[in-house]
Amino acid sequence: MLTVALSTLRIRWTSFVGTFVALALGVGLMATALLVIGATAGVADQARQRWSGAPAVVVPDSGIDLTDDSGQVQHAAVVQQPGLTAEVVAAVARTGRVIEDHTFYAQLAGGPSDQVGRGWSTAEAGGYELAAGAAPVAAGQVVVGGGDAGLIGRTLPLLTAAGPRTVTVTGVTGQVPFEHAVFFTDAEAARISPAVDALAAYGPADAVRRAAAEAGGAGVARALVLTGKERAAADPHHAFLLSRMDNVDTPLGLAAGVAGFVAVFVVAGTFALSIAQRRRELALLRLIGSTRRQLRRLIYAEAVLVGVLASVAGCALGVVGAPLCRGWLVDHGVVGADFAVPIAGWALFAAAAIGLVTAVVGVVVSSVRAGLISPGEALREAGVERRPKAADRVRWVVGGLTLAAGVVAVGGTATVQPEAGSNAAASASLILVIVGACVTLAGVLARPVIRAVTALPALSDSAVWSTARQGALTAFRRTAATTTPVVIVVSLAGCLLGSIGTINAAQVSAVGRQLSRADWVISPAGTPGLNRTLVDRVRAVSSVTAVASTPTTVYAEEQGPSTFQLQAAAVDSASLADVAELPVISGSVSDLRPGSIVVNTIWPGNPHAGDTVAAWLADGTPKHFTVAAVLQAGADSVQAYLDATDAGTTALPSRIIVRLAPDADRAATASALESAVSDLGARISTPEEMSAAATDANQESSKNGMLMILGLSILYAMVALANTLVMTLGDRRHEIAMLRLAGATRGQVLRAIAVETLFCVGAGAIVGAIASTISIGGSWAALRQLVGPTPAVVPWAALGELLAVCATIGLVAAVVPAALALRGGDGRSSVLAGQ
Repeated sequence: MLTVALSTLRIRWTSFVGTFVALALGVGLMATALLVIGATAGVADQARQRWSGAPAVVVPDSGIDLTDDSGQVQHAAVVQQPGLTAEVVAAVARTGRVIEDHTFYAQLAGGPSDQVGRGWSTAEAGGYELAAGAAPVAAGQVVVGGGDAGLIGRTLPLLTAAGPRTVTVTGVTGQVPFEHAVFFTDAEAARISPAVDALAAYGPADAVRRAAAEAGGAGVARALVLTGKERAAADPHHAFLLSRMDNVDTPLGLAAGVAGFVAVFVVAGTFALSIAQRRRELALLRLIGSTRRQLRRLIYAEAVLVGVLASVAGCALGVVGAPLCRGWLVDHGVVGADFAVPIAGWALFAAAAIGLVTAVVGVVVSSVRAGLISPGEALREAGVERRPKAADRVRWVVGGLTLAAGVVAVGGTATVQPEAGSNAAASASLILVIVGACVTLAGVLARPVIRAVTALPALSDSAVWSTARQGALTAFRRTAATTTPVVIVVSLAGCLLGSIGTINAAQVSAVGRQLSRADWVISPAGTPGLNRTLVDRVRAVSSVTAVASTPTTVYAEEQGPSTFQLQAAAVDSASLADVAELPVISGSVSDLRPGSIVVNTIWPGNPHAGDTVAAWLADGTPKHFTVAAVLQAGADSVQAYLDATDAGTTALPSRIIVRLAPDADRAATASALESAVSDLGARISTPEEMSAAATDANQESSKNGMLMILGLSILYAMVALANTLVMTLGDRRHEIAMLRLAGATRGQVLRAIAVETLFCVGAGAIVGAIASTISIGGSWAALRQLVGPTPAVVPWAALGELLAVCATIGLVAAVVPAALALRGGDGRSSVLAGQ
């Protein structure tokens, strides 16, 4: 059978071009993705770190301890460490030299938003070296990390959490990749930020560990001692790199997964069409003695041969694509310019293996169908294509059940758990189910859709229209194979872009609703947050009610036991209800005060207003709160509100919501606010401007991910569409000959083929629209319960462009080969000679 398979590939190579291209592209994408993902694995650990020059680093290890049913203590770290205790610092200092680290927000005018202040002694641990000038020796003097020598001697404005001040630059260091630092004297750094965030220890590592453990008391270590590669965990830049690499891995993995999903359908479709075209050949093999098992082996052999060739080509594409992907990631700011992608053999081997498995999986149904061909079909095959009723019944059952399951899941999500509708990852899994169902049903839905759409009395008398209509209705397999790629394009683009666009619109609606009572919103401009001086100045404006919101974290206990982390906001509780419109289910936001909390329905245990809940603050401090109100969980990222005096957070406020007092002069108040925020790193926006900014941010964040996920999948479908139409040229030759002998002109023949192709593209668009409607409608229904009135986003422009591309590719792939078949004279002699 291997010899027969090789002969088939050599003679009927055009039938396998689409499969080869689709698999090669898929393997190329997977190889690219795996190469890039593999390159991200060690980036965070290999990079130069804040503590590269210290033998050991001691960091706080405060957390939440929970005891499970077996009596074992489960320790969960918290996001805001309170600093090392004086006992730990003193104990570790007895083992040898130590350097205390006090890190805090300190940003020079025009400096990067992640600039920090530190004590000068810590520069040694990070490998800093003075490039020019001298170390700071007095309060108000600083060394600028990576600064220009021209700054030396200048007095510059500086922002800290407390507010603005000025500093004099005494020196600059060379640039480092892990931070932007401003170094103060050790004494001033300790005064600005008293907490000891870390300790560089130069004594024996074992002695340091013992000292840290014993200082914790009762055998419980309140500090971690990190050595070797572990020291990276003490550097915030390490967590940043991990997050950045995750931003690379996630979309690449999704793109490869979706592409593999589409590749299976493309391979299955092209092989199914190939089997249909070769029924006589396969039946002849059965007639001369081939068994059903041998025919199945033949199909698998063809798939393996195509898979091997495509995998080799795909790996070559991956080698070329990895540097291009790296360049795209660098250009879009996802990774730094120093990111490198080495060629790893394991990644290419894995991609090739996946491609081969995809080829084999894609022909499972075709191999079964080939094995069912009887020897008699070599003699009784009719010239008119027979409808595959058994296959249609399977499609109706499988596709119908899958679609019904998808509809039930979407409806259940919207009704029972609407908050899942705001989760793009959860929506994506349902989208694949719905798309798969509609792709399965495409072959059986295409004909009734074409019949309904083309039954226009005004056009039914047209010879071209009637011929095209009958061609689409009688050529079952050609119509199904042409329609399916269009269904993939429309359903994937409509579902993904529409659902994510609807989620983004709901988030914008949530912002607009929450700010509906506000007149202005003050937010950072080039800074990580708002300083205390700015907040105090805004509050001092007499004609406004101003509520500062500071992001923080609270922890609740859930079954396991384990901690459940929630994003929270620390606010001015007395005025929150006056400036913000929140989706209250029970209780009242007006009841929020010190000692109480506002939660949403995600909070474990489903508490009600008036209940007492146990929680831990961001630094692990245990607290009990009275629930003032319960909110509907929605598109808003904030899941709890508590009074600022309870939060204990060191973070900077992220915004101030401002409401104008009744009868106050709006222009005068706006001018007062502008004066209050001047030169303090903030901007004043209207709620409408904030909503527009949220729209732009959401669209931009979604755009890059969708380009990576949708791009190759849609390209797959385009390749399959063109390949299908080229493959069916042999079937058309007899039709073309009959039309010419019946008196049709060359123009009429080509117009009939073009119109038939457009019928198939249109039918695919309608079936794909079914999937898009279900997905977008489900997301909209769920989100409407969460945020109230919100638009359902239909990506009309993108769908229109994709349909135009589908139609163009379809017309070129169908009409051009037909025109070539009609070459020479009036075309009849060459067409008949090809029979």
